[in-house]
Amino acid sequence: MIRTFLIGFGRQRAITHLILAALTVAGIYLMTFYAPRAELTFTFVLGFGYECVFFLCVTLLIGPLNLLRKRFNPVNIDLRRDTGIWSGITGCLHVIFALLERNRGGILSFFFHGNGRPLLTLLGASNWIGLFATILLIALLVTSNALSLHQLKGKRWKKLQQLNYVLTVLAFMHTFGYQMGSGRERFFMDGTTIALVIVLLIQLAGVSIYQRRKQAHLARTNPV
Repeated sequence: MIRTFLIGFGRQRAITHLILAALTVAGIYLMTFYAPRAELTFTFVLGFGYECVFFLCVTLLIGPLNLLRKRFNPVNIDLRRDTGIWSGITGCLHVIFALLERNRGGILSFFFHGNGRPLLTLLGASNWIGLFATILLIALLVTSNALSLHQLKGKRWKKLQQLNYVLTVLAFMHTFGYQMGSGRERFFMDGTTIALVIVLLIQLAGVSIYQRRKQAHLARTNPV
């Protein structure tokens, strides 16, 4: 059965998913050292949240790094798509365990005061941002498959998947908001800031490479 699955799904992609699953489990295990006496739901909320951001960052690094190796980026890169899938999985698990952790107040307590007014504190605003990020995350997750790629065709599917940039911005805003609002230790914010800077720099490098190659192509095809 496992052999049939590997052949049908693609051996390389199956191995990729196994590696990403192992990284996810390892990340949760490492998070237990941060708060060994904390409830398991807290460990899951924190662990899956940071893993989601980590996988999102990786998806944004694959394209520019691929440009350094090749002359163009295809519409679909399996590694980028599979990493995005695990970003969606860990992001959804983050939301589920966050709801379980605060199940006494109900879902509305994340967004509203007891009198019905919107919760616009730093944590409340972060929750609203997280809500919009979750909607985008689910939309990207359910379309990260071969069927959606075929039905939406290459260009439309690509445009939809480019919402990943918006999702990443929202994810960082949500993360920074919770780090400041809950008084998280400095190394969490430092690590998140470093990740953001790395993503921005490599994305800018990718854009620069793409523009230079585009101009060179136009110069060759339309000589003066």
